[in-house]
Amino acid sequence: MHPDADDLGGTPAGDEQAPPDAMVPARPAGLLSALAARRADGAPLAAVLAIRLDRFASACETLGPHRAARLQALVQARIAALLPPGAVMHWVAASDLGVVTALPAGCADAGPIAERIAGDLSRPFLLDGFELFISCSIGVATDHPDIPAERRVQQAFDAMLRIVRQGGAGLARADKPAAPPSAPLLAALPEALERGELSLQLQPRAHFDGARVSGYTVRLRWHNPVLGRVAPQDFLPAVEALGLVGRIGAWLLDGVLPLVRSTEALAPLQFTLLASSAQLHRPEMVDALARALDAGAIAPERLSIELPASAVPQDAGILGRFAGLRRLGVQLALGDFDDSLGNRLALEALRPDSVTLDVRRLGHTATRGGNPGPAERLRDACVMARRAGAAVCAKGVETRQQLEAVRAWGCHSVQGYLLAQPFPAAWLMQTHGAIQQRARDLLTPAG
Repeated sequence: MHPDADDLGGTPAGDEQAPPDAMVPARPAGLLSALAARRADGAPLAAVLAIRLDRFASACETLGPHRAARLQALVQARIAALLPPGAVMHWVAASDLGVVTALPAGCADAGPIAERIAGDLSRPFLLDGFELFISCSIGVATDHPDIPAERRVQQAFDAMLRIVRQGGAGLARADKPAAPPSAPLLAALPEALERGELSLQLQPRAHFDGARVSGYTVRLRWHNPVLGRVAPQDFLPAVEALGLVGRIGAWLLDGVLPLVRSTEALAPLQFTLLASSAQLHRPEMVDALARALDAGAIAPERLSIELPASAVPQDAGILGRFAGLRRLGVQLALGDFDDSLGNRLALEALRPDSVTLDVRRLGHTATRGGNPGPAERLRDACVMARRAGAAVCAKGVETRQQLEAVRAWGCHSVQGYLLAQPFPAAWLMQTHGAIQQRARDLLTPAG
């Protein structure tokens, strides 16, 4: 089973086709007029959905304008197939759609509709040999006669933008606060562990050499019944402020070490722990990891710590602790590496075992004014890291075109939605085989 997607291959018969009766988008004022018309007719409650297609702009730049227009039609058709008759859809921007639709009978919540749309859009799109993944961020507002139509539409889009700021691929309701208020968040976080609200997700990484899954990146997630899904960038600073770095770090290690041991029979997989900039300036995580290695009976090289390349500390004591971990056999990686001066200095100071390049915007290949574009700069960063003796992983790979580009650069491994989305750590033993087969299908050279 492919995590978070019901169908790995899209449409088995070939490229997906938009049905001839696909919903026709409304004119620019269509959303407001549709909402006003429903109110005037005394129609049942309507839902307003604001949908941002994550990574859509990057995909369209890769495809070109004609294929991009066809991809828009395919997206539109998928959504239309899930909506009741009379729904109105409008493209308000190249990556943004607005929808006004009736709610199912007896239902006062548009959340299930939005979840079905998100699930269907998570399936890959096949277009002229391209395999594209474009998850979505959705804002939901249920219409109310006491709230002006224009305001209700705006609230749906504001909710969608909250998800975008948290990294995308989620759902937010307009009647919930714009961000977790600091006081409730600080009050809820200390008990999150006891209530089982924290969880680990894994995202696989595959090596070109041997077309094999080589490891997993471990991601921390928090879902609170009142605050909803809280983005890591929102709660990790609170972890630091409350002095919970050591406690949550120990919990994370307690969850990761059994995973490492449980996969010994599968393959020599490496698990990568992401260190936030706040964690780097506290010794608890490093010391706890060293103690865990002493008592954990696992091979240290099965663990890697990824530091943000832009936040490598200059403190000699902290760098010394990481050097101690390396002497134990733990590997170090630089995340979000590029060819900037700061990243070059970090490469020289840390001499990491590996680096990761973020290629989600690889579609921006054009150069301007003689200056290299992002693709050229990432390629240069790959060459620089290889010359320094570091392995290079390209993360955020979402299309076959990106895959072949990073292969040509000389990247050693890839990670991204083209291979698999993050999934709950508890699924590892059941899903590893399917992801390994996916890696073979993607990475084995033709012929």
